[in-house]
Amino acid sequence: MNTPHSQQAETKLLLNYSMPSQIVMFGELAVSVEDVIADRPDLAFSANLCLEELITNTIQYGLANAPDHLIQIRIIRTQEWLEILVKDDAPQFDPFNQVPQPDLDASVEARPIGGLGVHLVRSLMDDASASYDGTGNLITLRKMLTH
Repeated sequence: MNTPHSQQAETKLLLNYSMPSQIVMFGELAVSVEDVIADRPDLAFSANLCLEELITNTIQYGLANAPDHLIQIRIIRTQEWLEILVKDDAPQFDPFNQVPQPDLDASVEARPIGGLGVHLVRSLMDDASASYDGTGNLITLRKMLTH
């Protein structure tokens, strides 16, 4: 007999990580991500690319390179998807709605700076969203594992 519980996928917290708002500290996070997604090096690579882009932008632009903030990263996995959550205490900003789409057909010289990183994140993930809860930004990235 199937119960509602048996039909739900098991959710597993793979990583609960806090890093100081210092770009130089990203290497430690990247190693942790590779360790917890060791069975899927391609997925670990994509996750790290997205995290590096988003966290670098948060530190440089949202936090003006202030080194004394904490950025929280959680990675959750079920059989169907991998979810990455990034929480910061920077001023409200939604990169997925506030950063213009890049003109990929324009030459490099004619293309304005910005937007390519967010485009990369959107390309690598199946879903990307941002919200603000009054204390900081929460970015949620999802990658489906059962394509």
